[in-house]
Amino acid sequence: MEFGCGSSREHAPIAIKASGISCIIAKSFARIFYRNAINIGLAIIESKEAVEAFEAGDEVSVDFENGVIANLRTNQSFNTPPFPPFIQEIISANGYLNWIAKRDKKA
Repeated sequence: MEFGCGSSREHAPIAIKASGISCIIAKSFARIFYRNAINIGLAIIESKEAVEAFEAGDEVSVDFENGVIANLRTNQSFNTPPFPPFIQEIISANGYLNWIAKRDKKA
């Protein structure tokens, strides 16, 4: 099952981000949802192992640069491929359009 399946518009990740969620960890994502989430600066990570180990209410820490998801309640860590630097920049810039605007100002 893919998180965001059937959501072809950016409204779904925008609503999630607007609710204060800064990262989604799921077993898998629909490709269009993944792309839309990154485009609006919402970090999303696929990790079946982490999802299956977490319980409701667990506090999570994510190191995007090194690809480590940590469950602070159980002290378990899960490795995931780190985001490429340009995706980290897009997320840090709060979305693709902001990232492009910053790049244009530097040029």
